[in-house]
Amino acid sequence: MTLLLLQIAQETPQTANVPNPMGAHTWFIIIAFSAFLLWSISYSIQLQKEAVARQKGREGLIELREELLDEIADLESRKEADSISPQKYKQELKNLKYRLSKVLEKLGAGNQAAKAR
Repeated sequence: MTLLLLQIAQETPQTANVPNPMGAHTWFIIIAFSAFLLWSISYSIQLQKEAVARQKGREGLIELREELLDEIADLESRKEADSISPQKYKQELKNLKYRLSKVLEKLGAGNQAAKAR
């Protein structure tokens, strides 16, 4: 009997290999969470790109407005110097005012959208 107890005491414990029942769930959660993180990163990058584009668009419209106002002032000075015919003056002024009104419309629409946020 003592021999049997010595034999049992000398044996190393055996580990049992039991499959993890949550193994598949763990990988699903990792993949789902990673997909969500990738989506949120791409969404924030897209929002940043749109904000930069809006800012550049607004700056471009402001520059175009200033250029049109300068052209109108130049046209007025040419009229006063009698270097342009009255008919051509009226046509160019009409064209410049139309372009300016379109630029101001776009700027106003941008302001309305910014105020709505």
